[in-house]
Amino acid sequence: MINTPDETNTDTTTEQKETPQDIQENTDESKKEGDGNYLAEGMCIGMSLGVAFGLLFDNLAIGIGVGMCLGLAVGVSVKKKKK
Repeated sequence: MINTPDETNTDTTTEQKETPQDIQENTDESKKEGDGNYLAEGMCIGMSLGVAFGLLFDNLAIGIGVGMCLGLAVGVSVKKKKK
């Protein structure tokens, strides 16, 4: 439905505004330790190896994509040790 200038929005939903306490709780949750796997490390190593193989086989785009996918799979499957 397209609103013309003389029509008013009849949407009766109310939006709850975030309080400073809610914002602080959200930022505290984002500071928690990672998921306990090597996702980022695996992707970096996989992409690096993918670039090397992509240049070697003269197909950089496929090399990067395959390297990242393999790195992601290995990174997620290897769990970090608890300290």
